[in-house]
Amino acid sequence: MMFGNLREKLHNVVQEGLSASLRGLSVNEVNVAQSPSEHPVNYDAGADLLHKYQTEWNQLHLLAEDNAHKAEEVNEMISLLHHQMSEQWKKMDTITSCMDSMPQLVKSIENAMKDMENIKLLINDVEHQLLKLDDVVEEQELQEQMLNERFQLAVYRSKKLKELEKISGELEADHKEKVADLEQKINIKLKERQEIFNQVFQQDMRQYIISGMVPVMKSSSNGGRDEVSLEDIEIEDDTDALDELLNS
Repeated sequence: MMFGNLREKLHNVVQEGLSASLRGLSVNEVNVAQSPSEHPVNYDAGADLLHKYQTEWNQLHLLAEDNAHKAEEVNEMISLLHHQMSEQWKKMDTITSCMDSMPQLVKSIENAMKDMENIKLLINDVEHQLLKLDDVVEEQELQEQMLNERFQLAVYRSKKLKELEKISGELEADHKEKVADLEQKINIKLKERQEIFNQVFQQDMRQYIISGMVPVMKSSSNGGRDEVSLEDIEIEDDTDALDELLNS
């Protein structure tokens, strides 16, 4: 943009110079034409100057075009450089912002490190509490197992007690039945012995009435009876079997 304006200004200056030269040449030619008697007419006058100006103008035109191309290239380079500088400036702004926030970042990092230390302590505490919880859980499971074993033992004991009560009742009923049978047998034996003793007593009483003496059964060694008095007779009841049964 800037070089384009420069080229236009240079082109305008060259054109104004050429116009001024041509106007001067025309004035001189008019003056010469008005006084032909004073000076002879030279039709080649100014041709060299015009050729010089035209040559210089062509050179300037070529230089202006070359400068325009170079200016465009420079403009492109400047645009690219401007873009790069803008990007670098943005990056510098970003870096500056980062540098400005660096103290806050350092403080945040320090706080994060402190938080990490606190978290580490909390983790150690949690691990310790978890170990305690494991111990409590194991103890609880052990207590539950003990309660279960006690319950099973109580159930087994109750079952065995019921069986024992049943067996005890059966044994007691059997025992009562056996005792009743034994008592019945003993009573029968006692009645039989009592009848025998009564018969013997009646016989001895008759003998005593007749002779005044009570005959006594002799052992097989002497084969007869010895006479004893009524006071020497003792009646014994055999209760050893009954006592043994009751004791068992």
